Amino acid sequence: MARKKKNTVISTVFTIIVIAAVAWMKFKETKGGQEREGSVRDENVEMSLPSEESGVASSLLTPVRLSSDRFELLDDCQLIDRRGNDGDSFHINTPKGKEEVRLYYVDAPESAARTYGNGDTNHKRISEQGAAMGGLDQHETTQVGVVAKKFVIKLLKGKRFRIATTREKVYGSHRIYAYVIVQWEGQERYLHELLVAQGLGRIHTKPMTLPDNTPAARHKSHLYELEKYAKSKNYGAWGVR
Repeated sequence: MARKKKNTVISTVFTIIVIAAVAWMKFKETKGGQEREGSVRDENVEMSLPSEESGVASSLLTPVRLSSDRFELLDDCQLIDRRGNDGDSFHINTPKGKEEVRLYYVDAPESAARTYGNGDTNHKRISEQGAAMGGLDQHETTQVGVVAKKFVIKLLKGKRFRIATTREKVYGSHRIYAYVIVQWEGQERYLHELLVAQGLGRIHTKPMTLPDNTPAARHKSHLYELEKYAKSKNYGAWGVR
């Protein structure tokens, strides 16, 4: 009888441990998903963002002119809701099928610190991003990434936009580099410029001649002017306090 009672106790304890472990894993999964989607945020990390109505750098933003025959222009594109979408890379539907695009010129910070299955992490990348955007720590950097992701989703979700691409692959992957062209204050603007002007991305990664044939070096200089503007207004990463 005593042995049976002991076995019952052990079985009960084991069941409780299993239930607790499952609940903990579910909590971590939910929280991780929320962090990726931008719904978890430390209120101590504050940053200033201009509204569309404020006329953010309107006179500085490049008019979209599609005069180069080097690019393929895809109209009527739509954002696909995917967990992997981020401030500078996301899935879209185009008239020719589904694509995952990566913006030229700009690198939005990671939206969460992660450890991958093979033991690698994105911590070094986050550190580099934070250093380039005013010396932010890991948490501050990922929170800028969260805001960048939310900004892009709000700008694209449920709307139609255009991309211009040469279909160049990103490091040999399935992703393609592209200019994403959105409506801002009733005019077409480049998404990568808006991210820089909002202080939500560092000037980094693949440069490219603009679709109006502006050389890459000249456009990169222009982006640094937009970054200077964001710094002067304390926008995004430049206003974290």
